[in-house]
Amino acid sequence: MFKFRIVGFILLMALLGGIFFWESGGIWLFIAAAPAMVGAAVGECCSMLDKSGRSALPVPTALAVWLIAAGCTAGRIFPAAYYAVIMLAALLIMAAVFALLTMKEGILEKMLNSAGAVILFAPSLILLLQAYFPEPRGMWLLYLCLVTKATDTGGYIVGTLTAKLPGGNHKIAPRVSPKKSYEGLLGGVLLSLAVSWAFYRFMPQAPFLWYMAAALVLSFGSFFGDLTESAVKRFCSIKDSGSFVPGMGGAFDVLDSFIYNGILFWPLYLIKDIL
Repeated sequence: MFKFRIVGFILLMALLGGIFFWESGGIWLFIAAAPAMVGAAVGECCSMLDKSGRSALPVPTALAVWLIAAGCTAGRIFPAAYYAVIMLAALLIMAAVFALLTMKEGILEKMLNSAGAVILFAPSLILLLQAYFPEPRGMWLLYLCLVTKATDTGGYIVGTLTAKLPGGNHKIAPRVSPKKSYEGLLGGVLLSLAVSWAFYRFMPQAPFLWYMAAALVLSFGSFFGDLTESAVKRFCSIKDSGSFVPGMGGAFDVLDSFIYNGILFWPLYLIKDIL
């Protein structure tokens, strides 16, 4: 398992390196790969519901979200892609109406469960992709990714170390995620602040106060996103959301920290020149 995790991590880092640092082809790699990741994440949510006895439509939902995410992302370069998204949405509505008219058993339940997964998770993840485009291109998404994941990393390291103390550490929501602690959350926040400070120090695009405030907001957004995914998996009695990333679980496992941060980032971005 550890070997597969190393391979998955190397592949993921190679993909991210190409997206952020390949000057001529990074944007095309991003448009090809990122929407597929978002579609897979929402499809995995439907699959978890389906496996837990709550019928859903994993494959059609994943395809629909992927196409919409791809259209919204490509639309930043080719505005005509937005029209394709509108046409696709109209076709999906027509397909849903036709499916209802067939009166197949359980079709309404499947559609409602799938729609719930889309409404809860797709908008924020699609907004996350748009953070790639503001100038300097790629930097804001890189900032968002590193600050968000710093909360996970710092929380894991500090949480693991403090759990070995006499009496252990102080759990936040043991019924939902038994390993998450206040000490780990503090470690995650501090590492996020450090990463944000590094961006301010070496690639300043906003005032120092903004970087510190953004790190705090995104750090808590990351924590609650991770906690939300843990609650969904516990609700469905499933350990990993899928196997989309070798050795690291599913796409939803990788993107869980961004469930809220895809939305939270944009108000922060819009006020960066005010502070």
